[in-house]
Amino acid sequence: MIKFFRKIRQNMLTENKFSKYLIYAIGEIILVVIGILIALSINNWHQEKQQKKVLNNIYANIKADLQQDIINIDEIINFSQPLEKDYLAIINKTREKDDFKDCKYCKYINFGYPDINLRKNGFELLLNYNQQNNTSSGSLSIKLNSLYVDLSNKISIKIKELALNNNSFTEIVITTQPWFADFSFYGDVYYSDDFIEYALTDLGYRNRAKSSYDLYFNGYISFLKEYKIKSLAIIDLIDEKLADE
Repeated sequence: MIKFFRKIRQNMLTENKFSKYLIYAIGEIILVVIGILIALSINNWHQEKQQKKVLNNIYANIKADLQQDIINIDEIINFSQPLEKDYLAIINKTREKDDFKDCKYCKYINFGYPDINLRKNGFELLLNYNQQNNTSSGSLSIKLNSLYVDLSNKISIKIKELALNNNSFTEIVITTQPWFADFSFYGDVYYSDDFIEYALTDLGYRNRAKSSYDLYFNGYISFLKEYKIKSLAIIDLIDEKLADE
């Protein structure tokens, strides 16, 4: 093909048909430019296709992370529901001595809470992808940032506050209460008479239960429930985005 065009060009030059040659040369340049544009278009199409594949995989990872987070949050909420009643019984002074016999969760009042480690691997992959490609994900990216940055940070703060609150109380009890040596957080539930008397009458225990309750249920659990709701909404958006591809 190249030899064919070269022969035509040579014939025009030898025949001194400069105007026709000029038109031909311009046409040849146009063909070359069109060829380059087509090649670039095909290359860009392949790149966009590959980027969409990578991005879809990242969204699939985010979805899997959120689904696991929701499972973990549900477990914490289910565990916390009966514990909330036990907290309120101490705070409202409605707990009776005989109630401790079957109180499975009383041992956790002021002493512990179920922690959570929110999964962020997929979101970190998305941040790296957007940074490398100088892109963003529009409204979905905004919702993800609200979840993984803002709300996740609030949850982390409440966890730290709960840990500080519980640890400080444990230190007080360890150094002041003889019953703590027989107190067990594992295995069968056993509450000594000394502990029951302390839980029912000590002002510090009741006041600490109030502060722990506010951090736990009005803060931590409330944020976890919000995290679940927003996660479910984001999963729906991801499903819609993947279905449109």
